[in-house]
Amino acid sequence: MTRRIWPIGLIAAGLLLTGCAATKADSPTNAAASGHAMGGTSMAPGESMAGMSMPSSTSSPTATAADVPSATAKMVCGDDIRGKVAQVLALTSSPKTSARWTKPEYTCTYSLPMGRLVLSVQQSPSNAAAGKYFDALRPTLGKTEPLMGLGTRSYGTTGGDVVVVKDDKTLRVDATGLPTVFGTNKQKRTDFAYEIASDVLGCWTGNE
Repeated sequence: MTRRIWPIGLIAAGLLLTGCAATKADSPTNAAASGHAMGGTSMAPGESMAGMSMPSSTSSPTATAADVPSATAKMVCGDDIRGKVAQVLALTSSPKTSARWTKPEYTCTYSLPMGRLVLSVQQSPSNAAAGKYFDALRPTLGKTEPLMGLGTRSYGTTGGDVVVVKDDKTLRVDATGLPTVFGTNKQKRTDFAYEIASDVLGCWTGNE
């Protein structure tokens, strides 16, 4: 399988961060709009593109996962990442977001002028369990390619998904609800997903 190299320059800004603050929204809602965007269709956590359940037990453990989302997970909906999204897309104000906690996954949906962006963090009870979830999620997304310059283990799709595992957390940036190319600068959603993933990793790395 070809190892894809997405724009390495996009990662610089994120990794130079000294840390990001967690979201102030400490009570995530259960808004239906917070489901994963898969080709513009809402998808509940734990479902694949075909609407089938994700593998249970070893790949998506819930029994011993944290009962509440961690501050690290909630960073995907925090002011810093919201500001990054606004900056990259040249928005005049911070985007509206809605958060949802469905143990063991924290999801933040961005309602953008050009479509929907969904950031989710799967909290696993251990690093090993996170690795199993990361591997189990991959075949549900269709054809994927490893990504270079984005953590130690990551992959992406040509449709606009980027998935990264770090310690006991798996980050998924789902930009499939956005146009393939958008904006005055002809932003590609695959590059956009990569950049936002790098920004989140920068926050996580800076807060270790």
